[in-house]
Amino acid sequence: MKITSSRLGLAMSLLALATFVTSLSAAQTPSATGAARPECSGEHASDQSDGDRRAHAEERFKQEDKNGDGFLTPDEVGEKRWARIQVADANKDGKISFQELMQAFADGKLGHKHAQPPA
Repeated sequence: MKITSSRLGLAMSLLALATFVTSLSAAQTPSATGAARPECSGEHASDQSDGDRRAHAEERFKQEDKNGDGFLTPDEVGEKRWARIQVADANKDGKISFQELMQAFADGKLGHKHAQPPA
């Protein structure tokens, strides 16, 4: 009888562990759209000044500008991101300057619905 109850206890523990692991992995699975990150809640929109937003945008632009030429290209940002930001390529030269990117934000072509364009 003792062996049966210890096996039953072990089986229940394994079942509980399996359930926990399954729920954990399901919670970390990207959505059907492929987005692994949660969508922006917009809570940060009023926390930053125009200067802070612009500084953040400049920093991110410099990080993405792999060759440091002052332009973003499809090779630097990848096809998926390029598909989203190419609307900023005002002169259609196949590359985006920081000024073009900021103008696209100002014109409402890019950015979150809640975000104000960096000044």
